[in-house]
Amino acid sequence: MGSAVLDRYVGAWFLTPALVLLLFILVGPFGFMVWTGFTDLSYALPNRDGNFVGFDNFRRLMGDPLFWDSFLLTLKFMVVAVSIELVLGFAIAMLLFHQLQRRRLVLTLLMVPMMLAPVAIGLIWKLLLQGDFGMMTYYLRKVGILGDQEVLLSDPDLVLPAVVAIDVWQWTPFVVLVMLAGLMSLPREPFEAAVMDGARPAQILRDITLPLLRPIIALVVLLRGIDAFKEFDKVFILTGGGPGIATELLSIYAWRVNFREWNLGYGAVCAFMVYLVVLILCAVAYKAIYWTEGGRRA
Repeated sequence: MGSAVLDRYVGAWFLTPALVLLLFILVGPFGFMVWTGFTDLSYALPNRDGNFVGFDNFRRLMGDPLFWDSFLLTLKFMVVAVSIELVLGFAIAMLLFHQLQRRRLVLTLLMVPMMLAPVAIGLIWKLLLQGDFGMMTYYLRKVGILGDQEVLLSDPDLVLPAVVAIDVWQWTPFVVLVMLAGLMSLPREPFEAAVMDGARPAQILRDITLPLLRPIIALVVLLRGIDAFKEFDKVFILTGGGPGIATELLSIYAWRVNFREWNLGYGAVCAFMVYLVVLILCAVAYKAIYWTEGGRRA
């Protein structure tokens, strides 16, 4: 009897150190962040030493135009970047699935941007787009895309498209890999039946391929949406949120409030909003994956 009880709970005992570490690393700091959001803690003002202020920081957040500018800019960056990556990645995956023979070689080359660290990508592209000696800037001027005095990372109208393009360059291979794996896992019978019935390729794509890939597409949108919404390191290296606030995403705004203005109480609320939006994205993606129609799970 004692041996059976020991065998039953031995797995839980082995998991206990990992759970304690997880609580210490994740739950503890998150709880501290939530509590700090209800205080006036600031290292820049001597009279604010962590007194409880209730929902004052949340009320201030609702009326802060800089926060909402950063929030809307982050949503714009996320929607545009993820949409381009999804369409482009799906197109490349379809091409690899149907046409190319040396699929492994192409996939290996495509994976190179995805495998680089975001900080390294930021430094590389910052050098390539540098105004005086950047190689990419030189060729863009040669072909007439940029003027002689224009610099992508210094122009408020061009810097956000440049940052989106760099993110697309880095993460489209991830979408390609996931979509290609999804295409290779689809059953062949519906496609063979559709071909025998005389369906055109566009009809097969619309009525069979995309519905079967819906969980994969939802998963890609979820993962890329979360990652794009909390984007920080690459944009911080490239522009630091500038010029002005042209690329001040919500994560960079929260960093500025916390670690440049040292307003930790209000900054905790800003960071909490990032967590809240990510939680909403997870809920929406879950509904998309397990969407039901007529009582049946899709």
